[in-house]
Amino acid sequence: MAFSETVKKEVKEKTAFRCCRCQSISVQVHHIVPEGEGGPDTIENAAPLCPSCHDYFGANPTKRKEIKHMRDWWYQKVEQMYPNKYVTIEQIGEISSRLEEIQRGQNSGLSDLKKAMKLVTDRMIDGISTETADATASGIINTSAAVSAVTLGDKVHANVRFNNCGTQVGLLIGSNACPNCGASIS
Repeated sequence: MAFSETVKKEVKEKTAFRCCRCQSISVQVHHIVPEGEGGPDTIENAAPLCPSCHDYFGANPTKRKEIKHMRDWWYQKVEQMYPNKYVTIEQIGEISSRLEEIQRGQNSGLSDLKKAMKLVTDRMIDGISTETADATASGIINTSAAVSAVTLGDKVHANVRFNNCGTQVGLLIGSNACPNCGASIS
């Protein structure tokens, strides 16, 4: 039996619709312990992976522990990025859908994407804590630049890849720094 739609939705929401390894969009919900080996269709046995990471990790039993660690770490990062629930899951889903359209060459959604992202970033910035502001500022001052990023606005970047840790982020909202190493986007 496959994961229920409820479990899939919960996993995707807990990860802001991003892969727990590379943070790219278009996630699949992966069984950590495969169904054929008795793995349950539960949230505890689920991990969000993009198709590429799913292909790499999916059939590799030695990577199961690593998948769980990546998933749990990404769950925590997403909670830190959206601590006050200023951003709704629907807003994240809308942004993700618009980005996918643009990546497919459907540029008609660009103005809608910008509006949705501005709404989200305004709400996030209004709710930023002192600790988050301090951590973000420290990351900007102390680290190196990203290899590439499409800057859509202040603290809004798409298709970001960071030099020093190799992190790739499909959509970075509310920060000008890598969520993993703190490297600044110049």
